[in-house]
Amino acid sequence: MARKENSRIQKILFPTDFSGASIHAASYALSLAKSYKAKLYVLHIVDTSEEASGFYLPHLSYEKLDKELKESAGEMLEKFCSTRFKGCKNIEKRVLAGEPYKEILKMMKGMDIDLAVMGTLGKAGIDRFFFGSTTERVMRKATCPVFVVPPPR
Repeated sequence: MARKENSRIQKILFPTDFSGASIHAASYALSLAKSYKAKLYVLHIVDTSEEASGFYLPHLSYEKLDKELKESAGEMLEKFCSTRFKGCKNIEKRVLAGEPYKEILKMMKGMDIDLAVMGTLGKAGIDRFFFGSTTERVMRKATCPVFVVPPPR
């Protein structure tokens, strides 16, 4: 991986799944964004991976379901940001659909992100045992440093 010439932190990515781990990590993302006067990109991915396919309702078309999921996620993201990032002016919110770790990596590269801030132990349980956590997958293939926030003790 080529190192950036300018190591100044100007763009921070904060992916959230609205879990307790994300809520805990949000304060770190905000603090870092303020300290570096960086733009904060807050991202939520509507999980369309095979692991999440059991949540889909069979009576809705995929197009309609995708639209409704994104709209609902957008509302959740607005609420999350209005409480967790109150007063943060240099912020951009995005909702994408796909496999979370892949979409995070695409955004890191596509937006030339300087630092990602992620919580651990988001949506865990049996899925994490079989598939690994999103944070672990992102860390392995990240194009920038990843600041991982452990759960509170």
